[in-house]
Amino acid sequence: MTKRFFKISEAVEYSGHSRSVLYEANKRGALVFTKFGGATRIEKADLDAYLDATGVKTDAAA
Repeated sequence: MTKRFFKISEAVEYSGHSRSVLYEANKRGALVFTKFGGATRIEKADLDAYLDATGVKTDAAA
């Protein structure tokens, strides 16, 4: 089963970007964060679209 939403720490590992880079991207509107109660998550499809736009390649097995 593939995860649909990543925790911030998982998104950092998946993308290779730091937390601050992901939060800055969110602040600029380049990356959407989703809130579940108090938990912040990033949808994998949104993260992949952001990475594609920035030219970052990720491991397909991730």
